[in-house]
Amino acid sequence: MRKLRWFVMSIVSMAIFCSLSFADKKIYDTKCASCHGKDGKGNKAMAKVFKVEPAALDLTSSTITDKKDEELLKIIAEGKNKMPAYGKQLKAEQQKSVLQYIRGLAPKK
Repeated sequence: MRKLRWFVMSIVSMAIFCSLSFADKKIYDTKCASCHGKDGKGNKAMAKVFKVEPAALDLTSSTITDKKDEELLKIIAEGKNKMPAYGKQLKAEQQKSVLQYIRGLAPKK
């Protein structure tokens, strides 16, 4: 019985984690990937359209990964330069989940 309970709890936990990860990816793909690329390394064509260096759209660079969560959440909510604000489109929990997804795109140090 104890093993069965552990097994069920493991399955439930994995389902919750996977659904959160899927939701994070879905938001990222919808709101962010067109400029920042599916892999977070930036969309060179969009950089050209915005007349910015491709590195400006790279979420995996140390310029972004070294920033604190609070700073990045502010950028997500309020926008910065040519990036639009998503504070009214995404709930605070969604903004945090997208940030965690973005953090997962960066190479591990």
